[in-house]
Amino acid sequence: MTSITQYKQVQQHPRLGVEVLQGCSLINLTNLQIREFKQSLWEHGVVVVRQQHLTASQLEEFARNTFGDLMFGGYAKTLDPDISPDLQSQYVNILGNPKGLAQEVVGKFAWQWHHDKDGIPCTEGLDMNALYVVMLYGVKLPPEGINGQPHTTEFIDMVEAYNNLDRQHQQQLEKMFMYHAPPMFSKSNKTLVDIPQKVHPIVSTHKVTGQKGLYLGSNTTIPVGMEDKPSAKRFWNDLFQTVLNCTPVYSHVWHPGDVIFWDNSQVMHRGTFYDATKYQRIALRLGVVDTQI
Repeated sequence: MTSITQYKQVQQHPRLGVEVLQGCSLINLTNLQIREFKQSLWEHGVVVVRQQHLTASQLEEFARNTFGDLMFGGYAKTLDPDISPDLQSQYVNILGNPKGLAQEVVGKFAWQWHHDKDGIPCTEGLDMNALYVVMLYGVKLPPEGINGQPHTTEFIDMVEAYNNLDRQHQQQLEKMFMYHAPPMFSKSNKTLVDIPQKVHPIVSTHKVTGQKGLYLGSNTTIPVGMEDKPSAKRFWNDLFQTVLNCTPVYSHVWHPGDVIFWDNSQVMHRGTFYDATKYQRIALRLGVVDTQI
């Protein structure tokens, strides 16, 4: 098996990463603009709005007005006196090294391929095909990653990945399910017991578009029927390498003021490494389930 670090990258993708709402501010959209924005998100899977100037509270207000109240991450929070109040609100998490140059990075777990939907808490009435949208707002960004190239976040179109498989492989996967546990949470962390292991079909149908796509979670995933077997990780690695071999990776090049939105039912993603001892990165993250479709 070839290394899963080998894949084709593109900065222009036929579906992912379309720019929307050019010249608009997210804090004063009309109802028509909100509807058109959501249509673009479901159609493209990943969209970007540029040149925004938002506080964390404004990002949260936009999410509530656009998608509804079902946001996650709002554990009991107190303001950090070492971080600007404009960057803090109940449901917004700050990723990077917001306090300045540092050895450690907040959100480092996101540097591996994953679906954020694995991290949704146990919520009554929330099925596994829920439309979980994540938005990431780049406030301050490093000019380059550790490879010397522009700083990026990477995405894989899992609808395209499914369509690129041969029919026999599609039919095999359509019969399979996998256990998913969020890779960033330790079983020993007692504060996160409401993040359960979930069972999700490998092939699922999107609630809005009706398109089939793959849902692979992360490399902590275990196929049903392969519990406690060494073949479980090999199965995931082989399948993910097949996806990488046949599906280009879209790399979004960050600019300050970008807000990227992605639909976790359609794409996998990962952040990329940067030198936190040399550059500061401040990104505001918020996840919300669309209850207004």
